[in-house]
Amino acid sequence: MKNSAQKIFAGGFSLGLITPLLAILLFSANPVVASGNDCTVSPDVGFDSTLAEVVEVDDDPWNWWGNPNPEIELEPLSEDLYVEIDLKSMHSQALRLELITGYSYTFCVEFHLDPDNPPTDDPRGDVYLFDSANWFRYKQDYDMVNSEFETPDEVMDFIPVEWRDMIVFLPFRDTHAYENKRATSFSTALDNDKKSFISFFGSDDDSEYFLALDSWNNTRPNDAAAVDGDMIVQVWIDVEERFTLPKFTAYILVGLLPLSCVIVPIILHSRYHSSGDEAIEEQKELVPLLEQ
Repeated sequence: MKNSAQKIFAGGFSLGLITPLLAILLFSANPVVASGNDCTVSPDVGFDSTLAEVVEVDDDPWNWWGNPNPEIELEPLSEDLYVEIDLKSMHSQALRLELITGYSYTFCVEFHLDPDNPPTDDPRGDVYLFDSANWFRYKQDYDMVNSEFETPDEVMDFIPVEWRDMIVFLPFRDTHAYENKRATSFSTALDNDKKSFISFFGSDDDSEYFLALDSWNNTRPNDAAAVDGDMIVQVWIDVEERFTLPKFTAYILVGLLPLSCVIVPIILHSRYHSSGDEAIEEQKELVPLLEQ
């Protein structure tokens, strides 16, 4: 009975150690990526104003104390969307969204020339995904460039990299910047409701994000040149439910390794001593008598 209990305990402990590892490997084997054909959203889906809002880049970029006309309170984005946006020459617009955990978001964007005022060159633009703090910084950058009051490159070289987010705008997770593109697609998903970036001036409680569509020459070195005509931008947002591992899985995975360094020696030590306590029944051998 004692040996059976020990075997059950050892099997359960091994299963608890291996299960989180297998689960993490299973879900990390399918990374969140996208290609040009990943958006299967039909244009008939249309645009729901309760889930997204088209905002302008030049709406009060220096309003430190909030907008006197509050923005529309959006619902969490949990359904597919499709929208066409008229992007003016050397301008920028964005879709304001409230992304939440539990969903995977695939964005597909295509730039087309506007026949009423077409650009002279092939229509190309920039696509950025911002959190609310960096969208605010992006708007300021747009206003400074158009006012011919941008930060010189010589000044930027003297600013440490870890402090440059106070001067320049950064895309979400420092990666979601797709520049000089005619068409692009990408996917993202939130691991938690907390923001990955908090500005010096604080951040909003809601997880608001901005899909910016850019046709002006911003301060990033690899962005597209300013477009001298208007463009029509098609945007598809494919929303899918995403299975996420419970948060306690990380604690189990981190805690099992040090615990195993303590529990395994105890088990081996107890089994070693228990084997020495087992009574061995000795058989008495009779010595034959010698007859004289």
